[in-house]
This record gives sequence, C-alpha cells and structure tokens, in this order.
Amino acid sequence: MAHLKAAAALAGLGLLLSAAPALAQAQAAGPLGVAGKWTLDLSRSRFNEPLTGAAPISGELDITKDDGKAIAWTLVEEDDEGVAAIQFADAPLDGSPTRAVVNFNFVTLSVERTGQSSVAVMTHGQTGRRQSMRVGVTAPDTILVEQDIDGKPGPPDQSLVFVRKK
Repeated sequence: MAHLKAAAALAGLGLLLSAAPALAQAQAAGPLGVAGKWTLDLSRSRFNEPLTGAAPISGELDITKDDGKAIAWTLVEEDDEGVAAIQFADAPLDGSPTRAVVNFNFVTLSVERTGQSSVAVMTHGQTGRRQSMRVGVTAPDTILVEQDIDGKPGPPDQSLVFVRKK
C-alpha cells in the first residue's frame, strides 16, 4: 500500500493547470519558483483512500533544484506506522524520461514544463497504472498537485495541497 501512496505522491511533482505544453514551454523561462521545503496541508487536500490506502498523517516535500532546466525533489509521507512513502528524483523539464526512486523501487517518469510555475508529470511503467499529475503554484506559498491515479477520464482522483514551510 505504501508503494501506491508514493506513486500517487509522485503527483508530488506533476502537472498544473495551464495552456498547451508546447506553447507554455516556449513562453516559460527561468526557475519555477518552488525551491525549498513544503508541508502537506491535510485539511485542504483531498485523498482517495480506495485507490491509495489510508491518507498520510503528514508529508514534506523538499525541492532542492529549481533552475529552469531541471527539478529535484524528495517527498516523505508518514502514516500511523512510520514512513508511508518516500521518493526522490532529479528530472529535466523537457519531458524526457528519467528514473526516480519510489519506496526503494526505480520508476520511469517524465516532467514537462507547462507554464511559468507548473509542470506535468507522467509515469511510464511497463505494468500497473499509468499515472499523471498536474503540479503548479496556485498562490505565492501554495503548490497544488492534481493526480490521475486510475487512468480514467474525469476529475482528478486526488488533490494534494502543499504550503511553503516558514
């Protein structure tokens, strides 16, 4: 179940609401503006426990690289038993496939810039669900991650809100 949580948390870095990726890519430049530590705001997040298991009791996202060309992050979620999910990645923003680690397993994903402060993340697994995420800054100190976990059309399966740690 922790693997599903982490894969869902990949949403951690995903897509954000914006224009067509190619157009946005051409217009966007420089850092996304997301470097630093972020805390999962449980009260503003919407979890889909049937798909991902029990909601975490806490989560922290640490974005260590945000240079306009690539983004690197570590995400740790906790549940009642301890660490529920852990992931880390260093991915270019051009949509090319790269490897990330989710719960000590390699996962192939791509991150594509879709706007000045938004990206789309897609997993590329040989088996299992193909997940996509829209991630972006919705306010100066807020990141919204909208996850499509089940691969079916419709509204996001899960929405995570992260706030900048002061």
